[in-house]
Amino acid sequence: MRAGVLAAWRDSPTRLREDAATEADLVRAGYRDRLLTELAQNAADAAAKAGVAGRLLVRLDDGVLHVANAGAPLDVSGVHALTALRASGKSDVTAVGRFGVGFTAVLSVSDEIELRSATGSLRFSRELTWDALRQHSIRIPESSAEDVDGFVPPVLRMTWPIEAAPMAGFDTEVVLRLRPDVDAAALLAGMHAEAIDLLLELPALQSITIDSAEFTSTTADLENGLQEVRVTGPEDAHRVWWQYRAPHARWLLPIRNGRPIPAAPDVLRAPTRSDEELSLPALLIADIAMQPDRRRLLPGARLTELAAGYADFARALPPRDRLVLVPTPAFARSEADGLLREALVRDLQTHPWLPVVATRHTTPEVADDAATGLYDPTLPEGSPASRTAEADVAVPTRASALTGLTEDLARLLDDVVGPLVIPELSGRGQAEALGVLDVHRLGLARLAELSSGLERPPHWWYALYAALEPFVVDPLAAEELGALAVPLADGRLVTGPRTAVLDDQLEVAIPVHWARLVHPEAAHPLLARLGARSATAEDLLSEPDLRAELEDHPDDPDITDAVLRLAAHADPAALPSWLGLLELPDADGESRPADELLLPDAPLRELLVEDSPFSSIDPAMVERYGAQALRAIGVGWDFSVVVEADPTGPDHDLDDEDAWWSTLREDPPELAAVRDLDLVDEAAWPEALWQLASTPRTRRLLTDRDGYTAWWLRANARIDGTPLGLFRHPTDTEFAGLLPTFAVPGLTEDAAAVRAILADPSVITPELAAALLEALADSAKTPTPEVISRTHARLAAAVAAEHLDLADLELPDRVRALSGAVVDPAQAVVLDQPWFGFALPPNRLVVGDIDNAPALATLLDLPLVSESVTAEVLSAGRRTSWSTEPLGVVLRQLFSLPPQEGDLVLHDDLTVRLHGAVEATASVPWWREGDTVHFRLPR
Repeated sequence: MRAGVLAAWRDSPTRLREDAATEADLVRAGYRDRLLTELAQNAADAAAKAGVAGRLLVRLDDGVLHVANAGAPLDVSGVHALTALRASGKSDVTAVGRFGVGFTAVLSVSDEIELRSATGSLRFSRELTWDALRQHSIRIPESSAEDVDGFVPPVLRMTWPIEAAPMAGFDTEVVLRLRPDVDAAALLAGMHAEAIDLLLELPALQSITIDSAEFTSTTADLENGLQEVRVTGPEDAHRVWWQYRAPHARWLLPIRNGRPIPAAPDVLRAPTRSDEELSLPALLIADIAMQPDRRRLLPGARLTELAAGYADFARALPPRDRLVLVPTPAFARSEADGLLREALVRDLQTHPWLPVVATRHTTPEVADDAATGLYDPTLPEGSPASRTAEADVAVPTRASALTGLTEDLARLLDDVVGPLVIPELSGRGQAEALGVLDVHRLGLARLAELSSGLERPPHWWYALYAALEPFVVDPLAAEELGALAVPLADGRLVTGPRTAVLDDQLEVAIPVHWARLVHPEAAHPLLARLGARSATAEDLLSEPDLRAELEDHPDDPDITDAVLRLAAHADPAALPSWLGLLELPDADGESRPADELLLPDAPLRELLVEDSPFSSIDPAMVERYGAQALRAIGVGWDFSVVVEADPTGPDHDLDDEDAWWSTLREDPPELAAVRDLDLVDEAAWPEALWQLASTPRTRRLLTDRDGYTAWWLRANARIDGTPLGLFRHPTDTEFAGLLPTFAVPGLTEDAAAVRAILADPSVITPELAAALLEALADSAKTPTPEVISRTHARLAAAVAAEHLDLADLELPDRVRALSGAVVDPAQAVVLDQPWFGFALPPNRLVVGDIDNAPALATLLDLPLVSESVTAEVLSAGRRTSWSTEPLGVVLRQLFSLPPQEGDLVLHDDLTVRLHGAVEATASVPWWREGDTVHFRLPR
């Protein structure tokens, strides 16, 4: 072989230059940093050929690098391959180093190489090659411009046999005498860093020892086609991968704390590292055509075929870890990377591997059972069950994902939305990967839409709302659930919580047809957050739609049942009076409005007239619904109350309501009135008043003087024939001796309850005015002068304020004088100038308020004193002024007089003479003539 090479070089100097250039190019470019890689590849091939566990030993001894391996020793074909730069000794085209030029890497560190094998040993030497060239007179080619250091002959084209044997325990050993320019420590450090990768890339190689550092690889079979590859080394160099063999590649995922994690950016390994940069989630070791230096792909290499089986790898992983294999969006690091990413995504998108919630055939009876078939995250990490527990799988493009899906929600939606990605893969952190897979993104709005038409029991819906509640974190989420279905108490399913009504006090379902009442077993607080209106039983029974139903169908049995069942939970005081429209059977079986029925033994029955329209309710209704519910809707027990907010007119079927309404200045904000007062027997009014005052809901109406109830009672309720409005309360002395005193046992002392239904001195009605005028003319009554004066004053004030129409009043034949005497009006005058009171006899004076004296005179048709009597001062006095007379100052302070303009005349004896209706001379203490005041001096 050596002679043939020398002959070829001698015959063709160009061939020598070509061989030298080719070897130099391989060393400088293709194999510049692949010494350990290429020797490890050879060691792996030798171990595989011999069927033994591959071992590689690297040792540095005084500048000499020893690399030994176990396996098939060197044979003849191997020698030919080593000395031929373009030939290979490997017949398997898929074997590592198929072109047989990788051994050139040894020249990157050494010019003196020994290959020691159990079948023979060889030496390659640049120095011996120079000697051979000189001994055979072979012309040395001239150096080219590119040969900076001059021509250098190839080393591996010629070999010399040696007697040295490989080190004990190994079949082959490569001995390299390092060139002086080689940093031996850095070389070993680089090999140390490569060891783990080589054990991954070359499965036939199970051990690499670099000086004293040993790296070993073990492979254990798991389930679902997975293998665990564990590489251990010195110190902390311990790594674990899960490996999966696809048709054209091996895939490896790093394992940390028992779970797979995405691999860092890497390169294509075929099987050893190339220069094709990748950004895939897993390490790729592929069988694919590479260029001779194994750094780049051959043009036309079927790169996309490597993606075959990638989805199977994903399916072999535990369900919660499968998305780790999805390439995340990023710029490709190379053309190969871009093609592979697209191929991998396409393989993942078109094969079933994505874990979805196991679907069950759900019926309403089992709708709330726990979902089955889900991956159980509570199993110990690394256990076969934790790695193989299999949920249902789906093709990603046919699956749906709800971000943030919980176990509870998954159990409820397993057969509503399918296939649905399992909760463990539905977090926000997985959303990007699911988007890459083109998984349908399920939103809350779509979920609400799908809920329409579902047949589920109410507690299933409650569980659904509870599971959805954590998703409603802002108004937008609430808006998306606007079309969520809601089960009603009457069995219907409606769309949208905003149209529904919640009553969290009901414990049983009451079918309410006039309102969308949520079934109590489905009533969850989320519905209120989504717009459901909270309503109590009182609210439901006050719905305008119910009133319309009662007006159209007052005897509907379903409405009757719902109303009475709700009434049992309601506050009667808060219910509208129109519930009395509901027709119920009486004791004779006839249907009558509830407000025309009485409960058995109702106290009200004893107060009513004999021909009252009330009937007794059917006892069976009392037994079924209870007296409380019946009373709440208007069935009589005691007095019923009519209540209406914002009334617009006297249309409440109350006795004489029009007359009361006419007394109002404006419509009241609320009408509340006791009804059927006109049916009370007159003899029963003392008992009726006691009953009204004893019941809180009617007592408050007694105290409202302007309300209908107090107004009606004052005018119409009579005790011993006298209207209540003409009685005075015992503590009121304004009309003492004129009006009768209210004296109903048990109520006389309760002024707060009855004062509003008795005479009010501040409000003189025509009825009260007539009664007072009649009492004043009655000589049998003995009011005091003070009562007489105040009564006249109040009557005059009412006339002056035009509160009384004189045409409606009938004047009595007699009038009451200040003395208390009842006199003929022809003998009486109304006092309008108080000083005449000193001179006229009191049995001729009718006295009230001086300011309203003209109104009193008009009311009683009497003359004023100033119009019928004149006076003159007879005695002479001393004329002075108010400011200069000490007595004037005292008088002003005594009578709180304002500054006086006229004179002050002081008399020892002040005498006046009267003319006109009264002829008399009288001695008086004080008198006034115009601006002049006459005063009698004290004696």
